[in-house]
Amino acid sequence: MTDTKSQKHEHKTYQNEVQNDKVLENGLIHRIILPLPFPQVQQINTYIVGRKNFILVDTGIRTDESYNILLAYLTKKNIRHLDGIYITHGHVDHFGAAQKLIKDGIADNRVFIHENEKSNINNEYDEALYGNYLKRYGIPAEILEMMRYTSAFFDMMADRLDLDHASFLSHNMKIDYDGGTFEVIRTPGHTSGSVCLYDREKGFMLSGDTLLSRLSPNPLLDLNIDGGRRKSLVEYISSIDVLYNMDFKTVYPGHYEIIHDHKALIKNLLTFHYKRMMRIHNIIKQKPMTPYEITGNLFKKLQQMDVFLAASEVIGHLDLLEQHDMIQSFEKDGLLYYTAV
Repeated sequence: MTDTKSQKHEHKTYQNEVQNDKVLENGLIHRIILPLPFPQVQQINTYIVGRKNFILVDTGIRTDESYNILLAYLTKKNIRHLDGIYITHGHVDHFGAAQKLIKDGIADNRVFIHENEKSNINNEYDEALYGNYLKRYGIPAEILEMMRYTSAFFDMMADRLDLDHASFLSHNMKIDYDGGTFEVIRTPGHTSGSVCLYDREKGFMLSGDTLLSRLSPNPLLDLNIDGGRRKSLVEYISSIDVLYNMDFKTVYPGHYEIIHDHKALIKNLLTFHYKRMMRIHNIIKQKPMTPYEITGNLFKKLQQMDVFLAASEVIGHLDLLEQHDMIQSFEKDGLLYYTAV
């Protein structure tokens, strides 16, 4: 990402929040901001919810630095035990420390997550499946090899989570906690099983990565074991359309600043995706291109390690264009090409 003046201002605002705003909703929510070793996103918000009995929503990764910051906060606030761990989606920065918290006796062995996140939790990266699919998109072999090592790198940031004792979240499920009741809102898009936790009475929501103040969550390429592909961005647009019509005052996201006007944010997200969609349409008006060629035209200074994320975005916007009957695709010499209509 380019660090614009606006982003620098937001970064300063976020740092002020880090210093001044850790206990929220009249002491009902504790936000702990933990470090991440990723160039795209360098911190994660985790939340302890409750007044005398506590649950943890998302955990951060299981590195010594992150884990020790979390433990230090628990000690400082005299929070001795967590009654359960709720995971908004199965990416390593959101669940990586869960098994260690359980093993160390800090949290009950009660993990709550949507069932569709099991493959993410288990890091079931099928190299052959993804490799064959991405080759059709024109992605070079050396980048596919890098993706394999990246998957192994992520695996080092989490202890393997035992899902035998997990409870699976479902849409509209009610969760009583010490201080209120959450309603589970399923919001597929960023991942298939992404969820938000909504306290309707108090008017706030914990959004995971579904709503973020600075970024549009990446609609990651997600393949089924039978080779089918989820239309991640189409799902995401549907999810935020639902959230737009809901009534909450405050959103506590998985990264960055607290959100106080979700409707304005969602309008901006929809505008961003429409403009990106039309930009891709203009690119492929020149000539038919593979998704990898479109990615290179769209992101001029792309690092190899970011190709999968960038290609996922492009594929998501191609799905939107296809939904609006604005493109056609054809296969030639084992590669998939898209052209504007």
